[in-house]
Amino acid sequence: MEYINTHNLPAPLANAIKRDSYSKGDAVISATGLMRPARMSALFDDYDDQIKRDVTTEVWSLFGRAVHWILEQGETDGYITEERFFATCEGWRVSGQLDVQETQEDGSRVIQDYKTRKVYGVMHGGSSDEQQLNIYAWLARQNGIEISGLQIINLIKDWSKHQVNRVDGYPERDVHIQNINMWTPEVADAFVRERVLIHKRARDGDLPECTDEERWLRGEKYAVRKEGRKTAVRVFDLEEEAETFISALKDNSKHYVEHRRGVNMRCESYCDVAEYCFQYQSIKVQNEQKS
Repeated sequence: MEYINTHNLPAPLANAIKRDSYSKGDAVISATGLMRPARMSALFDDYDDQIKRDVTTEVWSLFGRAVHWILEQGETDGYITEERFFATCEGWRVSGQLDVQETQEDGSRVIQDYKTRKVYGVMHGGSSDEQQLNIYAWLARQNGIEISGLQIINLIKDWSKHQVNRVDGYPERDVHIQNINMWTPEVADAFVRERVLIHKRARDGDLPECTDEERWLRGEKYAVRKEGRKTAVRVFDLEEEAETFISALKDNSKHYVEHRRGVNMRCESYCDVAEYCFQYQSIKVQNEQKS
């Protein structure tokens, strides 16, 4: 992959972004790599020498790297910072670097992952946060360490104190600590094994299609329309709900369901290999035909 600077960012800033020192060590795949869609990862490997990424898309990741550097300097008794673990699953060596581990009196540790992100990411982190932290817990256990808790330390870059009492669930501070649900060792083992096998098959050429969740599909709706009416009667998230609504109407002969396509956010804005992906290109063609 080649970094480009099409918007002419100052050279020191652009060069700092380009010099990403992250490494998964001698592992085949990292914890975050396991979470990435297998189709995306395999295509990235195939087209790595053709991919160009603008440095402007990585500005905020630079802040995240700065936080990690600061943590490395902040050694404190009872805390272990920036430790990398390795473990083997289905013949693959998996690695993950844990930001911070807080040691407990009983010898166990609480894993803390620091994230620099916006309020939306904090309030809608969902399954990806849980998966990532539990992969880290799996790695620690494989190295003989007992894990008693999982936390995300959110450093919120667009936090506003004026929104605290206006928006339900809005973080009370610009540093927000979230306790993450910890899986049983058996559930974590099964999840890691499943992800490794999916990625192995993808690298062998058996590319799975990205799911709606992996494509970050947003806004797909089903509108109940009536002939002669300009606006929708009702809008539903599921087609079945729209069909049920129509069937319950006494006079439903002039009603029909209109599918309002969603936006594949990851494919359209955050995937380096979208132009090489047959699945996404097919979706684009289908949407153009519907339009």
